[in-house]
Amino acid sequence: MTIICAVAADFINSDGDKFSVTGKEIGLIKEAPEWIKKTLLFKMLANDGSIKYVTKSNKIEAENDPLAGLNAEGKEIRPEEKKGEEPAEKSEEKVSEKPKGRTTRQKKEKKDDAE
Repeated sequence: MTIICAVAADFINSDGDKFSVTGKEIGLIKEAPEWIKKTLLFKMLANDGSIKYVTKSNKIEAENDPLAGLNAEGKEIRPEEKKGEEPAEKSEEKVSEKPKGRTTRQKKEKKDDAE
């Protein structure tokens, strides 16, 4: 399997085998063993776009610009992360400044006043 990794990583399987991508190998085309697909780290990096598969169809593009489409963290730039826009999750959140009901202190003060 041929990959390009945008972050340094150590892939370790249950047998103790280790495959590493060092800081000097970031953005380089590298041959990797098939067993790394089963590791949790590989699944996480593939999910966020930090690892790209190199195939015959994209090899020239990968050689010319191996980190295209990645942000400074080495993660894939997704459409919701465009400049000037907030992610959908944050824009929907609204914080109310006024408490909705009485606080415990307010209830106790009212009881004391009534006595």
